[in-house]
Amino acid sequence: MGVVFKFTTMKKTYFLHQSNSFYDYKIIKMRSKLGMEGYGIFWAVLELLFTEENKLCIDDYEPLAYSLQCDADKLKAVIEDFDLFVVEDGCFYSKRLNNHIEEINNKSNKAKENASKRWNNANAMPTQCDSNASISISSSKSKSKSINKRIEDFKKSIHAIEDISNEDKDNFFLYWTEKNKSGTKFRAELQRTFDINLRLKRWASNGFNKNKKAKYLDYYDKFAYSKLDNTGRQEYLEHLKELGFESVYSPTAGTTWRKKHKA
Repeated sequence: MGVVFKFTTMKKTYFLHQSNSFYDYKIIKMRSKLGMEGYGIFWAVLELLFTEENKLCIDDYEPLAYSLQCDADKLKAVIEDFDLFVVEDGCFYSKRLNNHIEEINNKSNKAKENASKRWNNANAMPTQCDSNASISISSSKSKSKSINKRIEDFKKSIHAIEDISNEDKDNFFLYWTEKNKSGTKFRAELQRTFDINLRLKRWASNGFNKNKKAKYLDYYDKFAYSKLDNTGRQEYLEHLKELGFESVYSPTAGTTWRKKHKA
């Protein structure tokens, strides 16, 4: 029958080689009889066992010795004479390798469990997050939809959010659905990112579109402008436009705003 090879490859392509193996008592005994050739045969056999899930069945050492390019008698001695391997029922294996394979399997199972937990946690995120997703994401999925249909979806997302007054929702909707000149996009879609949930809550808490005159200065103040977030800056400039201001650029002062001169 010779040697039975199963050719089942372990996922790991290496196993531990303790730095003090050379001085193990059983290894020393083997080296005293077979020298470094025996030491090399021992590690070659371990490597082969590792690829065969730590079990080889054999009734003739010649084919195995040929595959390992070593003397058959020395190979037989390494396997049977120094208690380095367990030989039973025509097969042999390594206790040392068994421990290492068990460690590999435990780590692999632990990694699978952790990956499964991460996957389950990701899938368990509140479904409301989907409705509060950024406009940039939702719009990329609906490029084929008309702008009116996208605005309708936008409105549904707004009204799905709880704990915000309908007045704030309506004002928010009217402000952020103003179309661009070409009529291909509305204001919210022109933002780099747009989290409906966060924007609406900030809108409500800051009282946007409520008494703008009390909220913003009636003239352009560069320092006040710099302290506002992007939404606040847009609101401030809209407020100035309503008061008849226009933007003016100069190389020394940069961009500023001043009232239009009446014709």
